[in-house]
Amino acid sequence: MRVVTADEAAALIPDGATLTFSGNGSLLDPESILTALERRFLEDGRPRGLTLFYPVVTGTGPGTGVDHLAPPGMVQTVIASCFDIWGIDRLARRIRGGELASHCLPMGVMFQLLHAAADGQPGILTQVGLETFVDPEVRGTAQNGAAGPSLAQRQTVDGRPMLLYRAPAIDAAILRASVADEDGNLSIDREPIRQALLTMALAARARRGVVVAEVQALVRRHSVPAARVAVPGCLVDAVVVAPERGQSSVRDYDPALTGEWALPIRPGPLPLTADTLLARRAALELAPGMVVNLGFGLAALVARVVAAEGVADRLLFSVEHGPLGGMPTGTETFGAAVSPTCILSSSDVFAFYHSGQLDAAILSAAEVDAAGNANVSRFGDKMPGPGGYIDITSASPRIILLCALTAGGTHLEVDGGGLRVGREGRVRRFVGEVAERTFSGTAAMRRGARVRYLTDRCTFDLTPEGLMLTEVAPGVDPERDVLPHMDFRPALAPRVRP
Repeated sequence: MRVVTADEAAALIPDGATLTFSGNGSLLDPESILTALERRFLEDGRPRGLTLFYPVVTGTGPGTGVDHLAPPGMVQTVIASCFDIWGIDRLARRIRGGELASHCLPMGVMFQLLHAAADGQPGILTQVGLETFVDPEVRGTAQNGAAGPSLAQRQTVDGRPMLLYRAPAIDAAILRASVADEDGNLSIDREPIRQALLTMALAARARRGVVVAEVQALVRRHSVPAARVAVPGCLVDAVVVAPERGQSSVRDYDPALTGEWALPIRPGPLPLTADTLLARRAALELAPGMVVNLGFGLAALVARVVAAEGVADRLLFSVEHGPLGGMPTGTETFGAAVSPTCILSSSDVFAFYHSGQLDAAILSAAEVDAAGNANVSRFGDKMPGPGGYIDITSASPRIILLCALTAGGTHLEVDGGGLRVGREGRVRRFVGEVAERTFSGTAAMRRGARVRYLTDRCTFDLTPEGLMLTEVAPGVDPERDVLPHMDFRPALAPRVRP
């Protein structure tokens, strides 16, 4: 193992390499090396023709993280689960324009594929993704016309439909860790997530590829206890020391995010808004002892509602990036949790989901259609991707989807007597057909899942015949405030309750 500068590390990445890297937003982001890669390319035109295989977008805003890999000629293919979020959209713009070949895969499947690549396996067989857009019988994984054939193929195994996903051939891995010792052993003790650093390193090494890591500090040999080594030094070619790069790109070290400190979770009272009411309604779907996944965005507010009521310790919350227990954090460090019980690796957390260990999943939706299909991955000129959404919903027995009835200027007023629509939004969220099927209502019904759609003014249940309106917020008239603002007319329960 060598200690090198970020520019020297960037010079180790060859032309045409298939590159994977750690990171989730501001967490485990190897920013100094990604910055150096862009700088080297702009100065020397290398490395060229890269294929990117990254499960999660890393970076904190425009021009950071994966945005460093967007200059024309640097990348030829992108395989990812998420694209333009947090304003990180340079690659996404080029994909939408057809300048880059791109495929979209479920996040958990991508971590499993890295494990398969490390193990020398050709790929994985799974039911995750069936009847969603990645299924070639729906559309396939290709994001644009430049991408070529789908990376998922339908197979039948023991009479059951499955998807075969091919493992990537990883040539280089760029990692972020807390510290390295003089032998290159990496520790992530100060990080809020574990992700899949060892798997990424092994996948690169399986092809005699290169592994480089950014760390905050270099410590003496044998000063990292064996049980705390996340990646052994024999797998690490070079280390870049970046002392200015802390636990997160946006905040100082917080021992509560690593579970080192178990702090009481007692947020103050929340303002009574339409979003808070929706989160409170979602919380009523839960029962003591449940293991519950909370998705990005509005779903994360449910944890704050439950904590404010003083019952957070009666539930076990999970987020797809590894923390189990505690209270998931907000947008700036999404993926972390305050005072988690444990922090699973990404491979393990998705095995946890795929094997049906969740009692419920609370997620957002951008569009919903009459069959109960939901879209969060592509709409308008946005292409955020599904992240772990497809994985999370693949085996959960109870799925609660949160979705505003309309968007684009909607203004709802809340008072002691109920809810009133002050201004209706321009964009309908309940549409004739979703732009992209991230969640299949039909598949969920077939396996017996209970699916409920909570909006800011009403609730729908998924039935064999499609959506049924079952309740409305106090003050809401279905014929005035709900049904005229949908592209289809749902069934109505015999008694639509408040």
